Amino acid sequence: MKKELTPRERKLLKKVRIKELMEVHSGLLTDREKRILTLYSDPNLSGALIARRLNVSRQAIHDHVNRALAKMENCESKMHLLVARKKRYSILAELQGVLESAESMATGELLKKLEEVKKLVNKLSSVN
Repeated sequence: MKKELTPRERKLLKKVRIKELMEVHSGLLTDREKRILTLYSDPNLSGALIARRLNVSRQAIHDHVNRALAKMENCESKMHLLVARKKRYSILAELQGVLESAESMATGELLKKLEEVKKLVNKLSSVN
């Protein structure tokens, strides 16, 4: 049975998601949206504190965050760039592990590891 997340945990997960999306889709955002989301994704800053810092209302921060997040989520749902990026990182980590284990191998075993590397590189190039 899955444990119910606390409001704090949900908020932290939202901030992590915003950071991930910004790494891939920040080009969609205005400079103001980028600034607000950068501040908002800091786990130590609340919407109220950001609002005070920028001299705007908490509602304005809330609106900017939700609008920018919707914009990035919409693009991600169509393009799947974040998903592809995570796949690439996973394959690269696997590739690094194969290369590290191959360093101490004899010639025959090394050839097998090189075949694994070729397969992983091919797999990596097929990820969108």
